Amino acid sequence: MSKRLSLCALLVSLLCVNAHAIQRCELNGESVSRDNGNTTAGKSGLMRCTDDSGQVRRLDQTLRDGRYVGPVLMVLADGERREYSVNERGNRDGVARTFDGKGTLRQEENLEDGSAVGVQKNFAAAGHLQELHFAAGRRTVLTIAYLANGSLTELRCAAVTLVPQDREVCGHAGRASDVTLYRADGKPAGTVSYLQGQMQRLSVLDRDGRLVRNEELKDGRRIKRVFYPSGKPRSEADFVERDPNSREGREGVAREWAESGQLTQETTWADGYEQRIHQWYLNGKQKARQQIRRDGRNQERTTESFWDNGLSAAVNVERNGRLLGWQKYFTEAGVLVREDEHGERGVLLRRKHYDAQGVFAREERFLEDGSRI
Repeated sequence: MSKRLSLCALLVSLLCVNAHAIQRCELNGESVSRDNGNTTAGKSGLMRCTDDSGQVRRLDQTLRDGRYVGPVLMVLADGERREYSVNERGNRDGVARTFDGKGTLRQEENLEDGSAVGVQKNFAAAGHLQELHFAAGRRTVLTIAYLANGSLTELRCAAVTLVPQDREVCGHAGRASDVTLYRADGKPAGTVSYLQGQMQRLSVLDRDGRLVRNEELKDGRRIKRVFYPSGKPRSEADFVERDPNSREGREGVAREWAESGQLTQETTWADGYEQRIHQWYLNGKQKARQQIRRDGRNQERTTESFWDNGLSAAVNVERNGRLLGWQKYFTEAGVLVREDEHGERGVLLRRKHYDAQGVFAREERFLEDGSRI
């Protein structure tokens, strides 16, 4: 979709840049000017413009009662040819095709009032189909990309069959597919399996054939794993399968490891939000422990931090990302050294200091401008 949007933007810029460069225009045997609407007012027919020195060498544009509506043909200096139609709002509408300087079809789009709808195709310079997309609701819901020999390089499926090419590879024929994906050099990039458009398994390989990540749907849960080059696990996400493109309703656990094998973080999700986060140092000691609670739009987070010897370093309470209430800070020996009180909007109100034995020593109060009393 991004390529199509870029092409559309380029097309608009070319028209704008070359509107003044195109010098010779003719409509129904009469000389007209694209810069002077009086010469085309109320007229209908095919206007042909040429400019041997500009980037747009030829432009055939249909007029209806003085308005640019209908088929358009544009030929650029390098021989590239674009054929499309515009509607009364000036947006591209219908089938649009782009040919390179050798006359090879490179792109075929289906458009509706400027937006891509249905089948979109990109072709390689050699002429074979390179990419097949299907657009619906301003989104690309299906993508199949090919090498010259018909092997697939990319596959993203929709929940229902949309084109004949997706029936087998997307598992719409009554059985799960088993597809090997390849790189441009012909080397395997991984495998993927779909059943009724839903991904069942995925494996991604690096250029040396090592497993980079995999994904599987198992017992209603989608499990995603990422690996270090050594083959050891780097991360794992185990969630109840819902919309894979949305965090809404997310439920499950995500974990991260160091290459040494030490678990460094574990996050528990429920109802689409983080509930608990545990972190560890590489020496295995607990680094932090967080508990997250939600009350309507408000989120409260309590974080217990630890020194790498396992003793408490701090206890912090946040509301909607700002410190609130009393915060505690400890020395590496686990002795309370300071307490801070924060009010609404995270403003620091009071600070209590403690001596080396944890005995209260003094208190400071803070005004709105940060000055102390």
